[in-house]
Amino acid sequence: MKKYIALFLIVVSLSRAYYIYNRHGAQCRDDSSSIDQQMVHFLQEYIRINTTHPTPDYESALTFLKKHAHQDGFAYQEVALPSGKKVLIITLQGSDPSLQPLALNHHMDVVPALDAEQWITPPFAGQLYQNHIVGRGAQDMKGIAALHYYALKEFKQTYGQPRRTVHLFAVPDEEIGGFTGTQEFVKTDTFKKLNIGYVIDEGHASGNRHILDIKVAERKPIQIEVTSYGALAHGSHLQADNAIHTLITFLQELITIHRAQQQLIGTKQPGELLSCNITSLTAGIKKENGHIALNMVPDCARATVDIRVPPGCACSEIITILENLIKGYPTLEYTILARAHEEPKIDNYETRLYKKLAQSIKEYGLDTRPHFFEASSDLRFYQALGIEGVGLTPFTIEDNIHGTNESVPVPQLIRGKEIFVQFLKDFCSP
Repeated sequence: MKKYIALFLIVVSLSRAYYIYNRHGAQCRDDSSSIDQQMVHFLQEYIRINTTHPTPDYESALTFLKKHAHQDGFAYQEVALPSGKKVLIITLQGSDPSLQPLALNHHMDVVPALDAEQWITPPFAGQLYQNHIVGRGAQDMKGIAALHYYALKEFKQTYGQPRRTVHLFAVPDEEIGGFTGTQEFVKTDTFKKLNIGYVIDEGHASGNRHILDIKVAERKPIQIEVTSYGALAHGSHLQADNAIHTLITFLQELITIHRAQQQLIGTKQPGELLSCNITSLTAGIKKENGHIALNMVPDCARATVDIRVPPGCACSEIITILENLIKGYPTLEYTILARAHEEPKIDNYETRLYKKLAQSIKEYGLDTRPHFFEASSDLRFYQALGIEGVGLTPFTIEDNIHGTNESVPVPQLIRGKEIFVQFLKDFCSP
């Protein structure tokens, strides 16, 4: 009898432990019936696919996404681009063809994790640490892909067919400018036939537990190389035609512009201002042992500058300023290495899409604010076509895009998914 009583107590103890584990450790259990846990596993597996430049494993990422789409009964198609890259479109077909479709866009590629030894977990392991999913892409933007996909899956399971068609776009090469990714994609016949009316792309984590930022516009990049020419001379020559001196004098003018814009932060968001960040300086005469000759003036010096042009200002205006500045330096020349040609005109950010998204967010007790993004993303390619678009990363954690220990708290991932389910219900099946 004692043996049976002991066995009964063990069973009760295990049952109680299982209950506590499921109630308080839901984010860590392996329960295939939980769509939230499925989403966690999805993100972990996606992070483990190394899509870092310069050799992103896009084929594995596409195979992974297609496997899930097939299992969950979504239609999908691949679009081959002139660059040789591919875009994947996953679709939940709507019932009303008069309603222009919504696209949820994410890029598959991520930036390198050069400081891997400083991470609390390996950057491509997708491990859970203190209820955070840690890994490169957790915020930018595989975490967004996970909640997009599972919001659509949950909507399909709960509500069935929407009135408005919804597409998920998985695109390549955003981290290297999108020129061989979304820029090519939007020119394809396949994209044009979709007749997209609305796009939601990435934003940034707000860092404020009461607010989510909705990205309404972003800056445009111009990246230049400036070359200064002088005369080779001994370092003791007082009147040396010093190419480095000339270059530094010119760069100081750009720094003055940059610092003047910094003074406006507080009255405007950084994404509404111009920046001119010097990103490299190259000069010096090297000796045979590879060391710089300390007593030689080189005949050439170079610098690269990353310029970000705010909304409401045309890239051509900034190029004109550059050309006028450089006229004062006859021994300088510059080359544009990269430039955004898409310059969306946004007269009013409070569009129908923005308002509906803000309304869905407020149903979860969060406020919203318009955000002007400092960097640039795929959104500009869609907005330049007149497509109504915003960006949203529905996390209130501190923004750590491209940073060490990039992560997302599991509860915020789940809440983000729920916000998107609500939005799909409000916007696609009113």
